[in-house]
Amino acid sequence: MIGPRLRTARLAQTPPWSLEELSALLEQQSGLELSAATLSKIERGLRSVYDFEVIAFCRLLKIDPSVLLGFTAERPPTVEATN
Repeated sequence: MIGPRLRTARLAQTPPWSLEELSALLEQQSGLELSAATLSKIERGLRSVYDFEVIAFCRLLKIDPSVLLGFTAERPPTVEATN
């Protein structure tokens, strides 16, 4: 779920960031060491993402976590009761 949204946010930067640039910036700004290959796996949905990684992505990309999680800030997710 997060991978395609991460890719969209990465490519929406001006100019668009490569996976190598995203990797380097993550390490510089948050100390998070994720290789370009690992980031590619995340974007393709082949690797899970930890909560602290979501936070680092959002801080670096200057986006709300709801963007990566597929929610909108105006309409938080709801939980439906099952009976």
